[in-house]
Amino acid sequence: MRTLSTSTKLYRDFKEIDGSEYHTIIRFYEAKKSEISHLNFEWYFDILVDYTNALFEVGAYAKQITTAQQIIQLSIEHNIQFYKGEDIYFKCLYQKAAAHFNLLEYDAAIHILKELIKIAPYHGLSILFLKKCLNRAQPNYIKIARAVSIVLFLGTAIITAIEVISIRPFSPMYTAIFEQIRLTTLGLGILVLVGTFLYHRYQINHQVHTFVKKIRRSK
Repeated sequence: MRTLSTSTKLYRDFKEIDGSEYHTIIRFYEAKKSEISHLNFEWYFDILVDYTNALFEVGAYAKQITTAQQIIQLSIEHNIQFYKGEDIYFKCLYQKAAAHFNLLEYDAAIHILKELIKIAPYHGLSILFLKKCLNRAQPNYIKIARAVSIVLFLGTAIITAIEVISIRPFSPMYTAIFEQIRLTTLGLGILVLVGTFLYHRYQINHQVHTFVKKIRRSK
């Protein structure tokens, strides 16, 4: 059985690590994980919070998602909302959303951010982050528009090459026609690319604004 002095030493050894030495924190926790799990709840929770934060800071996002979920569950079970002056439930969810985002798991990040906005509909960072996630989770029409614009730009390049190599030297009377075709394909390519981008941004802003407005009205 673990004695009080042994437990105290383990906890003190951990707390002696500088809070910014994230890799040291991670190594300590993972080397002593079994022993840490037998500490009293207050010490265990404190170490787990620091470990989870360290995982996030070093970019170990998959592990961070798992441990953040543990903290969320424990905070619910033990009715812990504020920890060291922070809303631990909200912070863990926000970091979890950021971890999913960095793993390119945009749908999961979007789901969490919507839940955060339901909790705090005036939290500006969550609203901005939701817009960023929606922008990255591009719908099919964005991919199609990019493909179309690439084809049009390639077409412009081919038409330009034909104009320079064949038309101007041998059939100058058709130069104006080819210039018009070249400018048209280039313009269409830019129009498709820019127009789709602006439409997508408008859709995101409208979607988020409508969602936030609905949540705020229900509060």
